[in-house]
Amino acid sequence: MYGQLSFFEKKATCVLMSLREEYYEAMLNGRKHYEYRTRYLKEQSEAYIYISKTKKCIVAKIKFGEPIIGDAKTIATIAEREEPGCYQAMIEYLNNNVGYAIPVEEITSIEEVPLFELQQQFPKFVVPQSYYILDKKPKLLAFLESKEKVKTCVRKR
Repeated sequence: MYGQLSFFEKKATCVLMSLREEYYEAMLNGRKHYEYRTRYLKEQSEAYIYISKTKKCIVAKIKFGEPIIGDAKTIATIAEREEPGCYQAMIEYLNNNVGYAIPVEEITSIEEVPLFELQQQFPKFVVPQSYYILDKKPKLLAFLESKEKVKTCVRKR
């Protein structure tokens, strides 16, 4: 039936996402309210955040809201409101195609998991270039969930 609430809410898809440290820091301090991608899930999600290049470790879990999916101009307009002067760079990043503006709802820091530990625990571990779905890697997901024992909500929308 339409219009009725379900007692069983669908669990959000969980992903492992790579981010540059400066974007993560901007999210933490409230300057960045959206993550922009050329492709992503179409529904709410939770993402473990791997900081590439500088830290090389998983540092947090972010709850993302339902993405705004639109043409490059729509997404670039959202980005421009958030960071004036970035409109043209966003158009170029999206290559005039469809883009995703994914709202950051909550950031929770977890016990950091360095790359060497991930590779030790999971010899076939590969750092995502963008993201990959953890629901398809249950052992890795369970391992990361165990790191949530030490967690602190550092930002909530």
